[in-house]
Amino acid sequence: MLTRRGWSLVGAAIGLFIGGRLLGLVELAVLAVATVLALIGADVWVRLHPAALGARRSLRERLQVGHEGRVDVSAWPTVRATPTMAVSDSFDGGRRAARFLLAPLRDGEEARAAYRFPTDRRGRFEIGPLRATVSDPFGLVERARRVLAAEEVIVYPCVHDIVAPPEVGGLDLDRDHPQVRARVEPSGEFLTLREYAPGDDLRHVHWRSTARHDHVMVRQNEARRRAPVLVLLDVRPNAYDHESFERAVEACASIITALEHAARPCEVVLSTGRIIGTQGRRHLATVMDELAVVQPHGPERLVVATTRRRTSALIAIIGVLSSTDSGALGVLVRDGGTLTAVATTPGVEALPFRSRRIRPLFVPYEAGRSFSTSWNEAVLRWQRSARLSFSASPERA
Repeated sequence: MLTRRGWSLVGAAIGLFIGGRLLGLVELAVLAVATVLALIGADVWVRLHPAALGARRSLRERLQVGHEGRVDVSAWPTVRATPTMAVSDSFDGGRRAARFLLAPLRDGEEARAAYRFPTDRRGRFEIGPLRATVSDPFGLVERARRVLAAEEVIVYPCVHDIVAPPEVGGLDLDRDHPQVRARVEPSGEFLTLREYAPGDDLRHVHWRSTARHDHVMVRQNEARRRAPVLVLLDVRPNAYDHESFERAVEACASIITALEHAARPCEVVLSTGRIIGTQGRRHLATVMDELAVVQPHGPERLVVATTRRRTSALIAIIGVLSSTDSGALGVLVRDGGTLTAVATTPGVEALPFRSRRIRPLFVPYEAGRSFSTSWNEAVLRWQRSARLSFSASPERA
């Protein structure tokens, strides 16, 4: 295709030809023909020197806001030699691009380059496609070729380093549901003694019982399972401005990460009643994938309160509260459970719960303070007042 300079030359050739005809000057017509021949020659040169290039792109596909986004590109010729060419790799739908001028490469040579892309906001972005463009020496004609396809990069919300939520108020499934059998694990509470079987860990040998029974006896432990903590993210449009909603998403990501690192089962639900994330080994990754793109939406009420979902430990990240929100949140908490409310909008006061069946914890998270400081101070203050520790056992909870 013609470049801007090539189109200017086409206009000049037309002007020369018309001027030669009007003025009767053969010289102008000759110049017009020479200009056309130069354009044809430039097109032939570009066709004879294709952008025969192979490339490889290396990058991290999942990042956090504020972390460095770096792309490393390697390129090599797929023919004996390549001409000088321009290489560009676009970002964010072509709004930005990294451009390089690639010197001629011979067979066996490899060129490397690197660039950074912005990670100042969360979301899903596209890197690429990578294009190589060859132009003639005069810059009249160019031809572009797509070398690499686009790749998706997900920028997660910022995750703050916080202490895990207090392990209180959780339902003990083994105690409240006898029909559900506790799973046997190497670590956990003592269940019984049994004879040694090949493959058992020798660290679990109970030597006193072994001496008494004249054969090797080992301890068998069981692990208590607890009902998942329910994390509620309020996504009602009128409950936030842009900054407070971003703080809410960061708080949700930080809490989920702390729960996962503490091996606490958890679920994430939006105020619309939709559960996000897929349970399993990749639960945290799938939740973070959805938090990267979540935006305010849905009706102006807590629809989740009508889903008959109840939990013994609720963590609600909220914006502006209405007079009915306290009751709606209370519906989600079982008797004796805990309700942790994280308010990201300035001016929101502690939730007025008069019922003794709920133990509330209020965390104000406003602009100007880090979430780590706000959360840790509120949790430690609540624990001192309740005289509980983070490592509360199922019996004490």
